[in-house]
Amino acid sequence: MAVCGACRSALFGRFFRAQEASVTGLYFDQPTPTEPATIELEYCKSCGLIRQVPDRMIRLNYERIVRGTAQQLPPYATDILSSLTRFAVKSDDLVLEVGANDGTFLKELRAQGYRNLLGVEPSKQLADIARKAGFEISDACFDQKLAAEIRSQRGGARVVICRHTLEHVPDIVEFTKGIAAVLLADGVAVIEVPDADWLVTNLFAHEIWDEHISYFRPRSLAALLGSCGLQPVRLERMRLRDTRNLACWSVPASANATAPCSTEDEAGFEAVEQFGARWDAFAERLRSIVLASPQPVIAIGAAHPQLNFLNFAGLGAAVDTLVDDDEAKAGRFAPLAKAVPIRSTAEILATVREGTLLRTGFPYPAWEERIENALGVHNVRSIKPYDILSLQP
Repeated sequence: MAVCGACRSALFGRFFRAQEASVTGLYFDQPTPTEPATIELEYCKSCGLIRQVPDRMIRLNYERIVRGTAQQLPPYATDILSSLTRFAVKSDDLVLEVGANDGTFLKELRAQGYRNLLGVEPSKQLADIARKAGFEISDACFDQKLAAEIRSQRGGARVVICRHTLEHVPDIVEFTKGIAAVLLADGVAVIEVPDADWLVTNLFAHEIWDEHISYFRPRSLAALLGSCGLQPVRLERMRLRDTRNLACWSVPASANATAPCSTEDEAGFEAVEQFGARWDAFAERLRSIVLASPQPVIAIGAAHPQLNFLNFAGLGAAVDTLVDDDEAKAGRFAPLAKAVPIRSTAEILATVREGTLLRTGFPYPAWEERIENALGVHNVRSIKPYDILSLQP
C-alpha cells in the first residue's frame, strides 16, 4: 500500500466507492453509450487525508482541458489579494501562479498593480488564452524540476498562488516540494483547495468527482505542507455558494517568524469512517421516493456535481431529462447510466406538465425555485434530495 502523501502513514480505511461516476466534460450530440469510471476513495487513519486509491487512480490529461475559470472567481478573491500587502509584497516582486488556467486571477493581480507575473498552466489552449491577455505562461505540469528552472531564470518567487490545483495532482509531495523550492526565504505561498470537512459533515457526495485525487481537511493539508518545508501561518474557511474552500497561507519553515495557525478539523474520524454507510442509506431512501414518484423525472443541472450525484445515488437510469442553460450542454446528451437529453430552462417550462422535479442544481437555489414555482402550477412534484436526510431514522 502506498503511504499517505501528507503524513507518510500506511494505515488507511475505506471512505467511498462508486462504480458509476461521470467522466469530466463529456457531452454528446447523439445518444451515446459510455462506460462510467469507478471512483474509490480511502482515508488516512493518521491525518485524515482522503484520496483516490493509488492503484485505481483516475488520471486525466490536463493538456487537453479547455474549461476556463473566468466565471468562477469567488467574492473572497479580494481577501486573498489584500493579504499580500500584509506580507509586504511589492509591485515588482515575482508572483507565480501555479495552475493559472486562462489568466483570470493573473488579471486580478495585474489590476492590483503587480507587474512581475508568471503563470504555469499545462493546458495548451488555456495557456494561449492567458498569453493573449499579455501574461508570460509556462505551459507545463509543475514539479521540482520546473521550480528549479524558474528559480534559476527569475531568482525565485516572492509569492506563489495555487488555487484549486493541488487536489488534481497525482503526486502531491513532488508538487508541494516544488512550491517550497521556488519560494524565496521571505516568501509566502497561498494554497486554496476544497474543504473536505464540508463534504464529510454534509454528506455532499456530489463534491466527489474524477478530477479530484486528494481531498484535504485542515490537519492533512498542514501535514503535507509541513513535510515539504512549509509552515502554515493562516488558514481560512471560505464559503462559495453551497461549497466551502480552505485557503492556507504558508511561509518557508526556516523563516517561521510567525506563530503557526490552528489547523483543527471540523469533522471527526467517526464521521469520515461512517461516510460510505451514511451515503448508502441516504441513497436507498432517495431512490425509493423517486421511483415511486410521478413520471417523467427531471433533474436540474448537467454539470459534474449533478451527474455524479445521480449516478452515485443509483438514479442515473431513472432520470428522463436534465435542465441546463449552458450552451455547451443544452440540446446535447449527458452520460448517466443511460444517455439523457439536456434541455434549456425555457424549453422545460414550456413543455413539462407532469412528473417529478429533482432540485439538484445545488449551487443555484434561486434557479431551482424559479423552475419549481413554474412547474408547480401544473402539479409537478418537487423533491429537494438532501432534505431527505432529516427524514431518515
